[in-house]
Amino acid sequence: MPRLVLLPVLAFATILTVATAAHAEVVVSGPTDSSSQVVIKTKPPAVIVVRQKSVTSAPVVKEATPKDRERKVGLHFDVGGTFGPSVRMGGFTGALRFRPTSHFGVDLGAGYFAGHDYQGDYRTEVPITTNMLFFINPKSKVQFYVLLGAGLSFGKKETFNEIRNMTHVGGQAGLGLEFRLAPAFALNADVRGVLQHRIDNDPRPEFVDGTRSSDTSGGALMTFGGTFYF
Repeated sequence: MPRLVLLPVLAFATILTVATAAHAEVVVSGPTDSSSQVVIKTKPPAVIVVRQKSVTSAPVVKEATPKDRERKVGLHFDVGGTFGPSVRMGGFTGALRFRPTSHFGVDLGAGYFAGHDYQGDYRTEVPITTNMLFFINPKSKVQFYVLLGAGLSFGKKETFNEIRNMTHVGGQAGLGLEFRLAPAFALNADVRGVLQHRIDNDPRPEFVDGTRSSDTSGGALMTFGGTFYF
């Protein structure tokens, strides 16, 4: 008789256990930043761990910024004038500039100047020059340079009784700076000393002061201008 009572009790307990497991609560936890595991939790407590492959983010590729191309050709222009107690001349110059390297440049130019020489005579001059420029700090926005040049000058002098044409050969040297406002444009300023000697066939001296005479003249020239680089 007791066995007949015990069997239904055991069967009811077994059915209750299976029903509870069938209604178990399942909780899924996704991977966190520091873990690549997926955790599945159940009630009654049972933990199943499923290992998941870590997803690596694709590398970020930065686009290379285009490097400013090196500009080796430019058009230079300036205005300038001599300064001194007697000489008063001013004018302008234009030049084609070549910069084969960042430290070195060459100006091939011509200009026009007019005014009065130290004897008070009105004169004009057309210089044709080749100037070499040595840039000391070419990577800076403000670049200092040394200028050395040579050329010819064709002058016309007006006296009270004649107009005299003259030809000179000479050179110049100076210091200057270039302020690079943009890759394609810069402002320039320099001070240079100029020395020239007359070489035409006229036997008369160019300058006469009492008993002294000379065919050589010199002075200082200050210029301001700009350069367009291509």
